[in-house]
Amino acid sequence: MDLEDSRYLLLDPRDISRVLQALVDSRALISARIMPGGLPCPTALLALDHEEGTVLLDGNRQESVNQRVVQAHHLTCVSQLDRVRVQFRLTQLQRVQHEGMVAFTAPIPDRVLQLQRRELYRLPLVPGPNVTLEVPQSAEGPALQMRVLDLSGGGLALLVRDGQELRFRPGTALSGCLLRLPEAGEIPVDLQVAHLSRQEPLAGASQRAGCRFLGLVPVAEKRILQYIFRVERQRKARERGVA
Repeated sequence: MDLEDSRYLLLDPRDISRVLQALVDSRALISARIMPGGLPCPTALLALDHEEGTVLLDGNRQESVNQRVVQAHHLTCVSQLDRVRVQFRLTQLQRVQHEGMVAFTAPIPDRVLQLQRRELYRLPLVPGPNVTLEVPQSAEGPALQMRVLDLSGGGLALLVRDGQELRFRPGTALSGCLLRLPEAGEIPVDLQVAHLSRQEPLAGASQRAGCRFLGLVPVAEKRILQYIFRVERQRKARERGVA
């Protein structure tokens, strides 16, 4: 997810410190990538120094990796707190010694992405309820009735038939769509295509378009989440009945 345009950015220094301190306290594993290049570098946050405005990052057993860290433009760091994804960048890394081991200091990041817990759960809809999305007519083609493959509070995935790919190129905005939820009515939504990938055929060759909601109003978000929770409760009730 892009750190620059996400709705889930923490910008308040107090919120950022709270999340980073929780990573320190829980000794959470951080999956870091050295940029540019993307070389993986598993690590962990060791401490926060609020007076200096820095974090202390664990070093690597491989000296070649430590050298790459010092030369990096930045590290892209991803971790989890209570199943909530946390992502941030570290820049200006400097090598230090900590308890006789290699470590690095870096300025406390000025932004941290923290997905809300409710955004992580995606409700699979195949097999299941026939949820559809109406994509309005555009210069590239007529209105489309699309099958929704899964749904979350942050977006959805669509079944894209062969020949429809041009309408769903990554980055494409889909404005004025209608999301139709069985027994919950229609919800106007705007979307942006995040990715398009080939999937196992479903009633013919097809692709999967992952889309994120743009500017989803709270009332619409609440209706979508209520629908997700209701379908999930019904599924669990059926499973208990079978058991």
